[in-house]
Parts: sequence; C-alpha cells; structure tokens
Amino acid sequence: MINPEEIIDDLPTYQVRISHRAKRMQLKVSPLGEVEVVLPKRISKKHVAPFVAQHQAWIKQTQKQMAALYPPEELLPGTLRFESTNQQWQLQYLEGKRARVAEIQNALKVYSQDDEAARKALQQWLNRRASEVLIPWLHDVSDELGLTFKRAVIRAQRTRWGSCSSSGTISINRALLFMPAETVRYLFVHELCHTREMNHSPRYWALVERYTPDYQRHEQVLNKGMRLIPRWALAV
Repeated sequence: MINPEEIIDDLPTYQVRISHRAKRMQLKVSPLGEVEVVLPKRISKKHVAPFVAQHQAWIKQTQKQMAALYPPEELLPGTLRFESTNQQWQLQYLEGKRARVAEIQNALKVYSQDDEAARKALQQWLNRRASEVLIPWLHDVSDELGLTFKRAVIRAQRTRWGSCSSSGTISINRALLFMPAETVRYLFVHELCHTREMNHSPRYWALVERYTPDYQRHEQVLNKGMRLIPRWALAV
C-alpha cells in the first residue's frame, strides 16, 4: 500500500473546490488533464494532499485517457459550430493592433497581433455569445416551469456544466453552446430544480423527472459531452 506521506512532495498540480453538497472528497480530471478536488465543507483542507497522493496512479491513468480522447488540435479553429442554436461560422484571422472579433453574417473576422491574442479574443467573444444566448434561454425555461432563481452568470468551467448556489445564483458553462439544444434545456432544468432541492436526493430526482422524463439520457450525453468541445474553448 502506498504511504501518502512518502510521496506528499511529488503531487500533481490540483485545484480545490469547496462543496456544500458533497458528502465525501472526490477527484475530477478535465479534458485538459487538470485535476480538481471536490472538498466537502465539513472536511479540513489538511486531508486534501494525502487524498491526492493516495490516488496518484488513478490520476495519471485518467490523464492518459483524456489525452487519448482529446488529442491536441490547432490552436485556432477554421470553422465554428454551435449545436445548441444550429449556427456555423467560417473564421478569418487578420492583423490588428487591438484583438477583437467582428461577426459578419456567417463569418467571424478575428483581428490580433499573434495567435495567443486571437485565441483570447475568440474566447471573449464566446463568453459574450453565451451570455446573449444562454441566459435569456434559462429565463424562458424558468418562466415555463415556475422555478425561479436570483441571477445567472456565465463561467468557463472545465469539469462542470453548471451549478446552483444556496443563494439562488446559477452558473452556466459557456461550452453548452456546443451541445444539443434539448440537452442544454435539460441542464437548465437540472439546475433550476436545485432551487427547490439543494441535493441529489430521491426527492430531487423525482422533481427533475417530472419536467424531463428522459433525464437519464441527457445525463449520459453530458457525461461524455466534453469530447464535443474544442480544446481552445475549454482553455482559459
């Protein structure tokens, strides 16, 4: 058996996310190979490093699997398609002192001085587009179901599609733009139901099923969905 104390100084890089709902520590590896530790609020952070050390073999194996599933691609895409809205753009990269994206019908003109600036400009455009599309969509589903929330924010999350805080704030992953429309709607239902039940109890899932009887199918789509997201859109 591995003694975590013997390898505590040779840990992979990881981030810690405090969870009010988790009952035990969990490890998640993003498509980019980044490691996240989900830490229940009641558990001290002193337990995180030994926990990561104990699971180093699993982390390395999972990172290899992610690398195989999500092979490196070009830094900048030539085309961009959103399954959620059935939209597609051709991208053109042009020289420009100020990095920006101009949308002209079915084309995106990306102005920048180098590839890195172009990628960041494209990600900023993605954030704006997600805010314009996903937040009003969430409001529509909220009105339809009669499940209210306080506010919504767009995030660049790498291991979660969305979340709902105890204060009623719903966070939406901008990468949902790349997912099928019906699955996006399910994700909204999933988070809105958390405004009534802040857990994943049988009562919570019964509420989800009331609004989306085939929710398990959408859960499977979301579980595998990160492979549909281009790497440039996952990186921050």
